[in-house]
Amino acid sequence: MIGTTPNSDLGRAGIAYREIKRRITELLYKPGDKLSEVRIASELGFGRSPVRTAFSRLQSEGWIEISPQSGTFVRGLSDDEITEILETRMVLESHLAGLAAKRITEAELLQLRAAFSAFGKRVSSDRLDAYLELDLQFHLAVYKAAGNQLIAGILINLIDKIRWIRRASAGSPTRIQDAFNEIHAVLEALEKHDSRAASAAMRVHIVNALEFRRNKKISDKKATMSR
Repeated sequence: MIGTTPNSDLGRAGIAYREIKRRITELLYKPGDKLSEVRIASELGFGRSPVRTAFSRLQSEGWIEISPQSGTFVRGLSDDEITEILETRMVLESHLAGLAAKRITEAELLQLRAAFSAFGKRVSSDRLDAYLELDLQFHLAVYKAAGNQLIAGILINLIDKIRWIRRASAGSPTRIQDAFNEIHAVLEALEKHDSRAASAAMRVHIVNALEFRRNKKISDKKATMSR
């Protein structure tokens, strides 16, 4: 039936959905954490209905699991899902980087140079949030400069999961610095309007992220077995 949910609840459900997903993607709620409908409703100043609606939407997107017996838990992304997302990015973003090198304007390059210049050359653990924001804005700028709205749309639909992966993979200061150097290499190729170099540099960036995840999984498994 249409119109059975009050408009105020629809608005509140949207707010609850965005806030809960923000907490998940920023790892404030970690995989395995149990979520309390009552507590979240109280924190947001809402009734339970908008939070319940938000939970249903988050469940459909794979962010949480709801069990009538045990409750609601943060699901996160499986290793297979992370691999599939990174492999998709490797194909699509390397292609977009090549297109962007041909099509990027001087004004767009000026904005990217300014962002990198303001950030500096070194990444430290206390600047993780600033780096992740720079990384996100850089990739979005590449999508825009490439001028292919269809491919950009596919990647933008994955953006929340990409943000979750970035934050979940950001435990190594060395990897963070390497990732920063990698996107700077993409910028240098864009400045030269070198399509092949831009595509290759973006591919290296995402392949390295994939390899880091794989190596971390092996390392974590060995550490668990040695206990």
